[in-house]
Amino acid sequence: MNPKVAIGIGALLVVTTLVTLLWSRWRPDAAPLFPKQRLRAWWTMVVVFSLATVGGPNVTIAGFALLSVVALREFLMHLPRPAGRGMLTLCYLLVLIQYWWVHIDWYGMFVIFIPVFVFLYLPTTRSLRRQEKTRMSDQSMLHWGLMTTVFCLSHAAYLMILPRGPGLLFFVTMVTEVADAIRILLSRSERGRMLSPVLSALAALLCSAILGPTLTPLLFEHLVLAGLVLGVAGSLGHINISSVCEELDLKPGGGLSRIESLAYTAPLFFHGYRYFYTT
Repeated sequence: MNPKVAIGIGALLVVTTLVTLLWSRWRPDAAPLFPKQRLRAWWTMVVVFSLATVGGPNVTIAGFALLSVVALREFLMHLPRPAGRGMLTLCYLLVLIQYWWVHIDWYGMFVIFIPVFVFLYLPTTRSLRRQEKTRMSDQSMLHWGLMTTVFCLSHAAYLMILPRGPGLLFFVTMVTEVADAIRILLSRSERGRMLSPVLSALAALLCSAILGPTLTPLLFEHLVLAGLVLGVAGSLGHINISSVCEELDLKPGGGLSRIESLAYTAPLFFHGYRYFYTT
């Protein structure tokens, strides 16, 4: 990663944090510019990227695996019929297996393990335990949780395995978070919420055009496409996962809230990059 880019991003985050704190002191009755949990998430990313620079891909893979466990546990514990201890153990084992495919760079198994093998296996778990009734809703919610918190998020970790992996991961994360920041600022008003999908996509496009030439080997037309796709995907991720969190009565700032955009942007960027630049 270019040191100048890293320093610039760090300085921007420091300024953002200071402005948010000053705003809260100046307008204590007004809503904060950025929620505390969002600032903590951004600082956590800075720490993770710093550790990844020193420790290599394995540190990043382990960090994303831990984030998957946190988000998955939050989801499973708040289902209408919370998962039992046996199912929790099974799901944590599936997390380890999925990230092991990332670690050994076995793309074929990585891309079909949860969507195919786990999908076929899950409906048999209740039958194996000799329970008479199998609720399709329970199985579908469990598979959705695994797909979102484990399969989709593991694409971000797999970027580290690709050539120029740290730059690619930093790029997709920064574009996603810049679009999120614009969306959060615009959500303070009704008109802003209406404009946020378009303006956040434009912010992602601008960020992609600025950072892309330094962090990635993408051609200009692909940078434009990546910015638009990531901006739209991030908004969809926020809308969909926020509705799930609301339905499950989850508090903001939990594991699901922290992955809501990246879980949608990372798979799209990963497969697009792999198609155009590695095959």
